[in-house]
Amino acid sequence: MNDSPMNAAGADDEEPMPPQPDRPDCCNGGCAVCVLDGFDEEMDLWRQACRAVLARRAARQQGAS
Repeated sequence: MNDSPMNAAGADDEEPMPPQPDRPDCCNGGCAVCVLDGFDEEMDLWRQACRAVLARRAARQQGAS
């Protein structure tokens, strides 16, 4: 799944997407702290970083116009 243009090659301020944990890393035992919960948190942070990158790019484009 491609949630953002941040995966595009050549972007100088690109934010790499966090790697998704392998399914065997989750035991499906209902752990209080699951690796998939951690991944969800990392993805939230990544999306925030992507929005910041897009805002910086938009500001640069407006400054260049």
